Amino acid sequence: MITSAPTHYEVLGVGSAADSDTIRKAYRRLAQKHHPDVSDSPDAHEDMARINEAFEILIDAARREEYDAILAGAVRETTQQHSPKNPVRIKLIKRLQGHKTPVYAVSFAPDSGRLVSVGFDNEVIWWGAEGEKSRQTKLESGNVSVLKAMPEEKVIAAGSSDSQVNVWCLNQDQISSWRGMHEEWVSCLAISADGHSVASGSIHHHLRVCDSATGSARFSLRTENASVTAVTFSPDGTFLASGTADAKVNIREAKSGKWLRTIDKVRSVVTAMAFSSDNRYLAVAGVDLSIRVFDLNTGQLVKMLYGHGRPIESIAFHPNGWLFASASRDGTIGLWNAAKGIGNVRLEVSHRPISCVAFSADGQHLAASGQDKIVRLFEVTAKAS
Repeated sequence: MITSAPTHYEVLGVGSAADSDTIRKAYRRLAQKHHPDVSDSPDAHEDMARINEAFEILIDAARREEYDAILAGAVRETTQQHSPKNPVRIKLIKRLQGHKTPVYAVSFAPDSGRLVSVGFDNEVIWWGAEGEKSRQTKLESGNVSVLKAMPEEKVIAAGSSDSQVNVWCLNQDQISSWRGMHEEWVSCLAISADGHSVASGSIHHHLRVCDSATGSARFSLRTENASVTAVTFSPDGTFLASGTADAKVNIREAKSGKWLRTIDKVRSVVTAMAFSSDNRYLAVAGVDLSIRVFDLNTGQLVKMLYGHGRPIESIAFHPNGWLFASASRDGTIGLWNAAKGIGNVRLEVSHRPISCVAFSADGQHLAASGQDKIVRLFEVTAKAS
């Protein structure tokens, strides 16, 4: 099922020309109904977060002007969405069932297109062309949270437990691994596209990048101003982005750790990020349920998107550079446009949280999975630009 996201005006139930007094009255009325202190709804916190965000933006003249400009673009996109020249089509083609525990990561091999997934129990499954389990391996100790399928059937997996980082390198029937100790709690991990590097962030402002094969540190920094909550590499391995609890994103050289730019217009704690294939855009998800798209060269906000009802756990860009997908704890997958084209579209795929999304290297498939243990495979048709 496909649904469209409400605007901030629709969230508050006011018109686009509403004055400040009208907006305040609408906010107070909704707060009296949806605040967790008075509402028994299990979605009360998420509902109130959306109401707060809408009020904070619309009551601030500068932020409202920014939002109206972005919204004007979204309205044009929604009109184009129903055009015969729809720039993207997506169709569910398989439900892959084989995991016994929630699935934490999915990845496509860049050479064969083979889909690989891993569950909470550390079981890695390679899926065949017909949706069958062609191979599976159980990794010993630790918890896998990220996984990267490589050429020639190789796989790099990583996870953390308290202050310990675990990395596994799977090469055919051989498995090598290492463990690295941090002096603080590890909160997020990422694997570079070439599989050579693993980045980790901690709640105590620590950012570290290690060699995935040996565990040796490429660099280790304590220069973040808050807990590191998300990390990601650019597809070409040039950049490393680290999102923080103080609503900022720091862009660095992936090889040296040299600081390049700070993006401070995120507005809330960062939960997930992804670079576009051409390094033009950086999509950043926050706990306010927003996705903000930034121009990587200038750090300027390109657009702000809403649609998910619960936190966003994963973002992945399509190879065409403008289309990206998001996975949310509300059980939906979002499809978004970093430039122009489709608007806010959600696919309702599960009654349980969706934890991970990934596009194939040729852009023809999208995989998603999460708490319901089912890996869903979609066929994607998208314009190149």
